[in-house]
Amino acid sequence: MSSKLLACVLVASFVLTVCAFGGHKAETAKTFVVDLDAPPLQRWQKVVQSADANFIQKGIDKLLRVALPNEALVKLVEAIAKDIERFIPQPYADEIRGISQATGIPLGDLVISNIVYDVSASGTGRSKACTSIVTTDHNGKIYHGRNLDYAEPSFLKNITIQVDFHRNGKSLFMATTYMGYVGVITGSRHGAFSISGDERNTGKWWNNLLAVEKGSGFTFFNERWILENKETYKEALIEAVLKPTIAPVYYILGGITPTEGAIVVRNAHTLANFTMLGMDETHPWYLVETNYDPWKAPPASDDRRDAAIHAMNRVGQDKMDAEMLYKVLSVPPVFNEQTTYTTIMSAADASVYRTMIRWDGPDY
Repeated sequence: MSSKLLACVLVASFVLTVCAFGGHKAETAKTFVVDLDAPPLQRWQKVVQSADANFIQKGIDKLLRVALPNEALVKLVEAIAKDIERFIPQPYADEIRGISQATGIPLGDLVISNIVYDVSASGTGRSKACTSIVTTDHNGKIYHGRNLDYAEPSFLKNITIQVDFHRNGKSLFMATTYMGYVGVITGSRHGAFSISGDERNTGKWWNNLLAVEKGSGFTFFNERWILENKETYKEALIEAVLKPTIAPVYYILGGITPTEGAIVVRNAHTLANFTMLGMDETHPWYLVETNYDPWKAPPASDDRRDAAIHAMNRVGQDKMDAEMLYKVLSVPPVFNEQTTYTTIMSAADASVYRTMIRWDGPDY
Protein backbone atom coordinates (compact mmCIF):
# COMPACT_ATOMS: atom_id res chain seq x y z
CA MET A 1 0.00 0.00 0.00
CA SER A 2 1.41 3.41 -0.92
CA SER A 3 2.23 6.10 1.64
CA LYS A 4 -0.57 8.22 0.20
CA LEU A 5 -3.11 5.51 1.03
CA LEU A 6 -1.59 4.93 4.45
CA ALA A 7 -2.15 8.61 5.19
CA CYS A 8 -5.90 7.92 5.20
CA VAL A 9 -6.53 6.84 8.79
CA LEU A 10 -9.24 6.85 11.38
CA VAL A 11 -8.54 9.64 13.86
CA ALA A 12 -8.85 9.12 17.59
CA SER A 13 -12.11 11.06 17.81
CA PHE A 14 -13.79 8.34 15.71
CA VAL A 15 -14.25 10.78 12.83
CA LEU A 16 -13.11 9.31 9.53
CA THR A 17 -10.95 11.34 7.24
CA VAL A 18 -10.60 10.77 3.51
CA CYS A 19 -7.57 11.67 1.42
CA ALA A 20 -8.17 13.87 -1.61
CA PHE A 21 -6.05 12.23 -4.29
CA GLY A 22 -4.71 14.76 -6.76
CA GLY A 23 -7.20 17.43 -5.70
CA HIS A 24 -10.13 15.83 -7.57
CA LYS A 25 -13.55 15.78 -5.96
CA ALA A 26 -16.38 13.28 -5.99
CA GLU A 27 -19.34 14.39 -8.10
CA THR A 28 -23.05 13.77 -7.61
CA ALA A 29 -24.40 11.52 -10.36
CA LYS A 30 -26.98 13.11 -12.66
CA THR A 31 -30.54 11.83 -12.24
CA PHE A 32 -32.82 10.81 -15.12
CA VAL A 33 -36.45 9.67 -15.07
CA VAL A 34 -37.54 6.43 -16.74
CA ASP A 35 -41.31 6.03 -17.10
CA LEU A 36 -42.26 2.36 -16.74
CA ASP A 37 -45.67 3.12 -18.29
CA ALA A 38 -44.03 4.19 -21.56
CA PRO A 39 -43.41 1.64 -24.36
CA PRO A 40 -40.09 -0.15 -23.69
CA LEU A 41 -38.62 1.06 -26.98
CA GLN A 42 -39.06 4.66 -25.82
CA ARG A 43 -38.21 4.47 -22.10
CA TRP A 44 -34.52 5.34 -22.32
CA GLN A 45 -34.56 7.77 -25.26
CA LYS A 46 -34.34 10.95 -23.16
CA VAL A 47 -31.66 9.36 -21.00
CA VAL A 48 -29.32 8.49 -23.87
CA GLN A 49 -29.96 11.65 -25.92
CA SER A 50 -27.29 13.42 -23.88
CA ALA A 51 -24.81 10.59 -24.30
CA ASP A 52 -21.74 10.61 -26.51
CA ALA A 53 -22.40 7.42 -28.48
CA ASN A 54 -18.84 7.26 -29.83
CA PHE A 55 -17.40 7.49 -26.33
CA ILE A 56 -19.74 4.76 -25.09
CA GLN A 57 -18.87 2.53 -28.05
CA LYS A 58 -15.14 2.89 -27.41
CA GLY A 59 -15.65 2.22 -23.72
CA ILE A 60 -17.72 -0.89 -24.40
CA ASP A 61 -14.99 -2.19 -26.68
CA LYS A 62 -12.35 -1.71 -23.95
CA LEU A 63 -14.55 -3.18 -21.23
CA LEU A 64 -15.35 -6.30 -23.22
CA ARG A 65 -11.68 -6.90 -24.01
CA VAL A 66 -11.04 -7.05 -20.25
CA ALA A 67 -14.18 -8.98 -19.27
CA LEU A 68 -14.16 -11.44 -22.17
CA PRO A 69 -10.51 -12.39 -22.74
CA ASN A 70 -11.39 -15.88 -23.99
CA GLU A 71 -12.14 -16.04 -27.74
CA ALA A 72 -14.44 -19.04 -27.32
CA LEU A 73 -16.42 -17.11 -24.72
CA VAL A 74 -16.68 -14.13 -27.05
CA LYS A 75 -18.16 -16.30 -29.80
CA LEU A 76 -20.71 -17.83 -27.44
CA VAL A 77 -21.75 -14.42 -26.15
CA GLU A 78 -22.06 -13.12 -29.71
CA ALA A 79 -24.41 -16.02 -30.44
CA ILE A 80 -26.59 -14.97 -27.51
CA ALA A 81 -26.58 -11.39 -28.77
CA LYS A 82 -27.74 -12.44 -32.23
CA ASP A 83 -30.70 -14.35 -30.78
CA ILE A 84 -31.94 -11.60 -28.47
CA GLU A 85 -35.58 -12.69 -28.48
CA ARG A 86 -34.66 -16.15 -27.23
CA PHE A 87 -32.31 -15.15 -24.44
CA ILE A 88 -33.21 -11.63 -23.29
CA PRO A 89 -36.62 -11.33 -21.61
CA GLN A 90 -39.04 -8.49 -22.22
CA PRO A 91 -39.19 -5.61 -21.57
CA TYR A 92 -35.38 -5.56 -21.39
CA ALA A 93 -34.91 -6.75 -24.98
CA ASP A 94 -36.98 -3.88 -26.36
CA GLU A 95 -35.38 -1.37 -23.99
CA ILE A 96 -31.93 -2.35 -25.27
CA ARG A 97 -33.23 -2.25 -28.83
CA GLY A 98 -34.59 1.26 -28.22
CA ILE A 99 -31.23 2.45 -26.89
CA SER A 100 -29.54 1.04 -29.99
CA GLN A 101 -31.99 2.88 -32.25
CA ALA A 102 -31.50 6.16 -30.35
CA THR A 103 -27.69 6.04 -30.24
CA GLY A 104 -26.64 4.06 -33.30
CA ILE A 105 -24.62 1.70 -31.12
CA PRO A 106 -24.90 -1.81 -32.62
CA LEU A 107 -27.56 -3.88 -30.90
CA GLY A 108 -25.18 -6.80 -30.41
CA ASP A 109 -22.65 -4.64 -28.53
CA LEU A 110 -25.36 -3.33 -26.20
CA VAL A 111 -26.70 -6.82 -25.56
CA ILE A 112 -23.23 -8.11 -24.70
CA SER A 113 -22.51 -5.18 -22.36
CA ASN A 114 -25.86 -5.75 -20.58
CA ILE A 115 -25.12 -9.44 -19.88
CA VAL A 116 -21.36 -9.27 -19.43
CA TYR A 117 -21.53 -9.98 -15.69
CA ASP A 118 -23.50 -13.18 -16.15
CA VAL A 119 -21.17 -14.66 -18.74
CA SER A 120 -17.90 -13.58 -17.16
CA ALA A 121 -18.37 -13.77 -13.36
CA SER A 122 -16.27 -16.69 -12.13
CA GLY A 123 -13.44 -17.73 -9.86
CA THR A 124 -10.98 -16.13 -12.27
CA GLY A 125 -12.44 -12.63 -11.92
CA ARG A 126 -9.79 -9.92 -11.79
CA SER A 127 -11.93 -7.03 -10.56
CA LYS A 128 -12.43 -6.32 -6.87
CA ALA A 129 -16.06 -5.64 -7.73
CA CYS A 130 -17.75 -4.07 -4.74
CA THR A 131 -18.39 -3.57 -1.05
CA SER A 132 -21.92 -3.40 0.41
CA ILE A 133 -22.86 -2.49 3.99
CA VAL A 134 -26.28 -2.59 5.68
CA THR A 135 -26.40 -0.93 9.09
CA THR A 136 -28.74 0.49 11.72
CA ASP A 137 -28.26 3.73 13.60
CA HIS A 138 -28.99 4.11 17.33
CA ASN A 139 -32.70 4.66 16.55
CA GLY A 140 -32.93 1.51 14.44
CA LYS A 141 -33.03 3.31 11.09
CA ILE A 142 -31.56 1.22 8.27
CA TYR A 143 -28.88 2.64 5.99
CA HIS A 144 -27.47 0.77 3.01
CA GLY A 145 -24.26 1.79 1.32
CA ARG A 146 -22.19 0.36 -1.50
CA ASN A 147 -19.05 0.89 -3.54
CA LEU A 148 -19.16 -0.36 -7.13
CA ASP A 149 -15.68 -1.48 -8.16
CA TYR A 150 -15.02 -2.79 -11.65
CA ALA A 151 -12.59 -2.87 -14.54
CA GLU A 152 -12.16 0.28 -16.67
CA PRO A 153 -13.25 2.63 -13.86
CA SER A 154 -12.37 5.82 -15.76
CA PHE A 155 -14.85 4.89 -18.51
CA LEU A 156 -17.57 3.78 -16.10
CA LYS A 157 -17.33 6.95 -14.02
CA ASN A 158 -18.17 8.97 -17.12
CA ILE A 159 -21.40 7.03 -17.73
CA THR A 160 -22.63 6.59 -14.12
CA ILE A 161 -26.18 7.88 -13.62
CA GLN A 162 -29.04 7.74 -11.13
CA VAL A 163 -32.42 6.67 -12.51
CA ASP A 164 -35.76 7.56 -10.93
CA PHE A 165 -38.14 4.85 -12.12
CA HIS A 166 -41.74 6.07 -12.27
CA ARG A 167 -45.03 4.20 -12.44
CA ASN A 168 -48.49 5.80 -12.55
CA GLY A 169 -46.87 9.22 -12.49
CA LYS A 170 -45.03 8.62 -9.21
CA SER A 171 -41.50 7.63 -8.22
CA LEU A 172 -41.42 3.89 -7.50
CA PHE A 173 -37.73 3.30 -6.87
CA MET A 174 -34.32 4.88 -7.33
CA ALA A 175 -31.40 3.09 -8.92
CA THR A 176 -27.79 3.68 -9.90
CA THR A 177 -26.61 2.29 -13.20
CA TYR A 178 -24.54 3.04 -16.28
CA MET A 179 -25.68 4.78 -19.47
CA GLY A 180 -26.95 2.07 -21.80
CA TYR A 181 -27.32 -0.55 -19.06
CA VAL A 182 -30.97 -1.43 -18.29
CA GLY A 183 -30.39 -3.81 -15.38
CA VAL A 184 -30.01 -2.60 -11.80
CA ILE A 185 -27.03 -3.31 -9.54
CA THR A 186 -27.98 -0.77 -6.85
CA GLY A 187 -31.51 0.37 -5.97
CA SER A 188 -34.02 1.35 -3.30
CA ARG A 189 -37.81 0.99 -3.43
CA HIS A 190 -39.43 3.75 -1.41
CA GLY A 191 -40.81 2.61 1.93
CA ALA A 192 -39.94 -1.02 1.29
CA PHE A 193 -36.36 -2.24 0.76
CA SER A 194 -32.96 -1.55 -0.78
CA ILE A 195 -30.78 -4.00 -2.66
CA SER A 196 -27.28 -4.16 -4.11
CA GLY A 197 -25.37 -6.86 -5.95
CA ASP A 198 -21.73 -7.84 -5.39
CA GLU A 199 -19.80 -10.21 -7.62
CA ARG A 200 -19.19 -13.66 -6.20
CA ASN A 201 -15.82 -14.86 -7.45
CA THR A 202 -16.65 -18.54 -7.69
CA GLY A 203 -17.64 -21.02 -10.37
CA LYS A 204 -16.78 -21.31 -14.05
CA TRP A 205 -17.99 -19.14 -16.91
CA TRP A 206 -19.15 -22.18 -18.90
CA ASN A 207 -21.45 -23.14 -16.01
CA ASN A 208 -22.98 -19.69 -16.30
CA LEU A 209 -23.73 -20.35 -19.96
CA LEU A 210 -25.30 -23.68 -19.06
CA ALA A 211 -27.52 -21.81 -16.60
CA VAL A 212 -28.70 -19.67 -19.52
CA GLU A 213 -29.93 -22.82 -21.21
CA LYS A 214 -31.66 -23.92 -18.00
CA GLY A 215 -33.70 -20.73 -18.00
CA SER A 216 -32.09 -18.94 -15.05
CA GLY A 217 -32.48 -15.18 -15.01
CA PHE A 218 -29.83 -12.61 -15.83
CA THR A 219 -28.59 -11.49 -12.43
CA PHE A 220 -29.23 -7.76 -12.59
CA PHE A 221 -32.38 -8.01 -14.68
CA ASN A 222 -33.61 -10.13 -11.75
CA GLU A 223 -32.62 -7.40 -9.31
CA ARG A 224 -34.50 -4.76 -11.27
CA TRP A 225 -37.53 -7.08 -11.51
CA ILE A 226 -37.54 -7.41 -7.72
CA LEU A 227 -37.47 -3.62 -7.32
CA GLU A 228 -40.33 -3.19 -9.78
CA ASN A 229 -42.59 -5.95 -8.53
CA LYS A 230 -42.05 -6.64 -4.84
CA GLU A 231 -43.67 -4.35 -2.31
CA THR A 232 -42.02 -5.36 0.97
CA TYR A 233 -38.63 -6.38 2.30
CA LYS A 234 -39.94 -9.88 3.06
CA GLU A 235 -41.21 -10.33 -0.50
CA ALA A 236 -37.91 -9.05 -1.92
CA LEU A 237 -35.87 -11.37 0.31
CA ILE A 238 -37.92 -14.42 -0.67
CA GLU A 239 -37.49 -13.57 -4.34
CA ALA A 240 -33.72 -13.06 -3.96
CA VAL A 241 -33.48 -16.45 -2.23
CA LEU A 242 -35.66 -18.37 -4.68
CA LYS A 243 -35.19 -16.73 -8.09
CA PRO A 244 -32.48 -18.60 -10.06
CA THR A 245 -29.61 -16.51 -11.42
CA ILE A 246 -27.25 -17.28 -14.25
CA ALA A 247 -24.11 -16.24 -12.37
CA PRO A 248 -23.02 -16.58 -8.76
CA VAL A 249 -23.75 -13.36 -6.86
CA TYR A 250 -24.25 -11.78 -3.47
CA TYR A 251 -27.54 -9.92 -3.10
CA ILE A 252 -27.42 -7.56 -0.11
CA LEU A 253 -30.78 -6.29 1.15
CA GLY A 254 -31.90 -3.71 3.67
CA GLY A 255 -35.42 -3.01 4.87
CA ILE A 256 -37.20 -0.41 6.96
CA THR A 257 -37.16 -1.97 10.45
CA PRO A 258 -34.10 -2.66 12.66
CA THR A 259 -34.03 -6.41 11.97
CA GLU A 260 -34.35 -6.21 8.18
CA GLY A 261 -31.03 -6.90 6.51
CA ALA A 262 -29.53 -9.89 4.71
CA ILE A 263 -26.74 -11.23 2.52
CA VAL A 264 -28.09 -13.78 0.04
CA VAL A 265 -25.32 -15.97 -1.39
CA ARG A 266 -26.20 -17.52 -4.74
CA ASN A 267 -24.55 -20.12 -6.92
CA ALA A 268 -25.43 -20.19 -10.58
CA HIS A 269 -29.04 -21.41 -10.51
CA THR A 270 -29.17 -22.34 -6.79
CA LEU A 271 -29.02 -20.78 -3.33
CA ALA A 272 -25.75 -21.30 -1.44
CA ASN A 273 -26.46 -19.59 1.89
CA PHE A 274 -27.77 -16.44 3.53
CA THR A 275 -26.88 -14.32 6.55
CA MET A 276 -29.38 -12.17 8.43
CA LEU A 277 -28.74 -8.89 10.24
CA GLY A 278 -28.09 -9.66 13.90
CA MET A 279 -26.64 -13.14 13.39
CA ASP A 280 -23.05 -12.01 14.01
CA GLU A 281 -22.83 -11.47 17.77
CA THR A 282 -19.65 -9.41 17.45
CA HIS A 283 -21.41 -6.71 15.42
CA PRO A 284 -25.17 -7.43 15.31
CA TRP A 285 -26.02 -3.92 14.09
CA TYR A 286 -24.45 -4.20 10.63
CA LEU A 287 -23.53 -6.53 7.78
CA VAL A 288 -20.51 -6.22 5.48
CA GLU A 289 -20.14 -8.03 2.15
CA THR A 290 -17.31 -7.68 -0.34
CA ASN A 291 -16.66 -10.54 -2.79
CA TYR A 292 -15.99 -13.50 -0.55
CA ASP A 293 -18.27 -15.92 1.27
CA PRO A 294 -19.13 -14.58 4.76
CA TRP A 295 -18.09 -17.83 6.47
CA LYS A 296 -14.62 -17.77 4.92
CA ALA A 297 -11.66 -15.50 5.59
CA PRO A 298 -10.97 -13.05 2.73
CA PRO A 299 -7.56 -13.28 1.05
CA ALA A 300 -4.84 -11.14 2.56
CA SER A 301 -4.32 -9.55 -0.85
CA ASP A 302 -7.87 -8.13 -0.85
CA ASP A 303 -9.11 -7.78 2.71
CA ARG A 304 -11.64 -5.00 2.26
CA ARG A 305 -14.02 -6.79 4.63
CA ASP A 306 -11.88 -6.43 7.75
CA ALA A 307 -11.01 -2.83 6.83
CA ALA A 308 -14.74 -2.04 6.63
CA ILE A 309 -15.48 -3.87 9.89
CA HIS A 310 -12.69 -2.00 11.65
CA ALA A 311 -14.03 1.33 10.36
CA MET A 312 -17.61 0.50 11.37
CA ASN A 313 -16.51 -0.47 14.88
CA ARG A 314 -14.47 2.71 15.27
CA VAL A 315 -17.49 4.83 14.35
CA GLY A 316 -19.94 2.88 16.49
CA GLN A 317 -23.70 2.58 16.20
CA ASP A 318 -24.37 5.74 18.22
CA LYS A 319 -22.61 7.89 15.61
CA MET A 320 -23.76 6.04 12.52
CA ASP A 321 -25.70 7.99 9.88
CA ALA A 322 -25.62 8.47 6.11
CA GLU A 323 -22.55 10.70 6.24
CA MET A 324 -20.59 8.33 8.45
CA LEU A 325 -21.44 5.37 6.25
CA TYR A 326 -20.12 7.28 3.23
CA LYS A 327 -16.90 7.92 5.13
CA VAL A 328 -16.57 4.24 6.04
CA LEU A 329 -16.90 3.41 2.34
CA SER A 330 -14.16 5.97 1.66
CA VAL A 331 -11.51 4.25 3.78
CA PRO A 332 -8.80 2.44 1.75
CA PRO A 333 -8.78 -0.31 0.64
CA VAL A 334 -12.59 -0.36 0.81
CA PHE A 335 -12.23 2.67 -1.46
CA ASN A 336 -9.70 1.72 -4.12
CA GLU A 337 -8.47 2.35 -7.64
CA GLN A 338 -11.40 0.46 -9.19
CA THR A 339 -14.19 2.23 -7.26
CA THR A 340 -16.49 3.96 -9.74
CA TYR A 341 -19.23 5.20 -7.42
CA THR A 342 -20.50 5.17 -3.85
CA THR A 343 -24.24 5.09 -3.14
CA ILE A 344 -25.89 5.72 0.23
CA MET A 345 -29.59 4.88 0.51
CA SER A 346 -32.36 4.20 3.01
CA ALA A 347 -35.63 2.61 1.97
CA ALA A 348 -37.28 4.14 5.04
CA ASP A 349 -36.36 7.66 3.93
CA ALA A 350 -36.73 8.54 0.23
CA SER A 351 -34.61 11.66 0.74
CA VAL A 352 -31.61 9.45 1.49
CA TYR A 353 -30.45 8.37 -1.93
CA ARG A 354 -27.16 9.77 -3.11
CA THR A 355 -24.66 8.48 -5.62
CA MET A 356 -21.23 10.07 -5.73
CA ILE A 357 -18.95 9.41 -8.72
CA ARG A 358 -15.55 8.80 -7.16
CA TRP A 359 -13.25 11.09 -9.11
CA ASP A 360 -11.35 11.48 -5.83
CA GLY A 361 -10.00 7.95 -6.09
CA PRO A 362 -6.35 6.87 -6.05
CA ASP A 363 -6.26 6.32 -9.81
CA TYR A 364 -6.16 10.12 -10.30
